[in-house]
Amino acid sequence: MDQLLQQFERPFVDRNRDLYTVFLFGHSRPHDTWKGWLVFERRRDGRRFTTPIETTQPNREAVLYWATGLEDTYFEGALERAQRPLDPSHPHFVAPQPLVDYGTDHETRAARVAHIEGDILDFFTKANEDRVLAQTLFESLPHAHADVVRALEDLEKQRRLIDRRTEEGNDWVFLLGQR
Repeated sequence: MDQLLQQFERPFVDRNRDLYTVFLFGHSRPHDTWKGWLVFERRRDGRRFTTPIETTQPNREAVLYWATGLEDTYFEGALERAQRPLDPSHPHFVAPQPLVDYGTDHETRAARVAHIEGDILDFFTKANEDRVLAQTLFESLPHAHADVVRALEDLEKQRRLIDRRTEEGNDWVFLLGQR
């Protein structure tokens, strides 16, 4: 069942100077993982805008912890996602099942991360770019956001094939050298 996990103390102000109360919701998934999303309630008319799944985490507390790092730049992008109409052929957003489950043995986990890493590197090849917005990867790949984050961390820290930076409020992923 969907649960209200938190109401953010500070309202969010969009580019049109509309005020929004922001709520964090969560829902338990199979295998004791949780998904989390945001709901923006416009104060002038009470209209609500719900994002697609923004995070998958191992438990409720991890969803709450994830939310502690959210800032206005993130809220701006999340509100844009929430205000986009869903594709009519897909009336309900369904979060992808995480491939990299915490109860998985090391070899299976490594193989699944490698699969997602391959999808990330292929995305750069198909886009013919050496840098992309992180959000573009999250929106384009058919994997849970938490799985993409794990793969990005491995590509950056272990394999040193990418670099992640924030420039002018945008999170970018840069492809480094040859694969």
